[in-house]
Amino acid sequence: MKSFKVLITILLLLLLIPAPQSYALSKKMAVSYVSTIDGDTVRVKNSRTSFTLRLLLIDAPEIATSSKAGQPYSKEAKAYLTKYLQGKKLTIAYDNAIKKDKYGRHLVYLYADNVLVNNAMVKNGYARVGYIMSQKYYLNTLKKSESYAKAQKLRIWSKAGYVNTKGEGFVTPTSTAKPATSKAGYPTSKYRNGAPKYLKNCTEVKKYYPYGITVHHISYLTKHDRDNDKLGCEATGIKYESWMKYN
Repeated sequence: MKSFKVLITILLLLLLIPAPQSYALSKKMAVSYVSTIDGDTVRVKNSRTSFTLRLLLIDAPEIATSSKAGQPYSKEAKAYLTKYLQGKKLTIAYDNAIKKDKYGRHLVYLYADNVLVNNAMVKNGYARVGYIMSQKYYLNTLKKSESYAKAQKLRIWSKAGYVNTKGEGFVTPTSTAKPATSKAGYPTSKYRNGAPKYLKNCTEVKKYYPYGITVHHISYLTKHDRDNDKLGCEATGIKYESWMKYN
């Protein structure tokens, strides 16, 4: 009887212990390639509609936008992913019940001819392990591939300190280079504080800018540049050069 009570107690205690979270893939679903947004985001379509995929457990460098420059290897990651997907049979699988992120992107494992694309991006150094939430089915597989890419110093791992090993994403150092100073004796593109922005003729231009101005200057007018050489009121013999944009 005593042994029976002990057994019951043990069973009750086991019921109180949380079961380990399980990760089970959904059934694979066929999709067709539409376009590549960046190294971890793709547009696809099925028989009903098109939608955006966010590849689970990986993070590729951010591509350039109208407001910010792209991160190193962002173009290469996008190009590699595009080439990898084109012309292949594509399928996707979800990890658990959470199928979309807050942006409405489908959180998936993507396969090309039954090869895990998420893993190919990491193993070839175009992406790191990241974007880790509750979905972790392939996490160990991807970590092994990341260790390989890191040891081989492939792409994103070729730049020391670029991959943020203390958190998510990448570290893009801010440039500390000082802006170049203007070259004396050449037309300028920089506005002089206190000068009028409208200068009606070369006499007025040279009062504030003795060597003339470039087409990039705020006060530049076509009537200042009668020979259409991108320079206004410049000295004879001076020709426009690309560096003058910053002079």
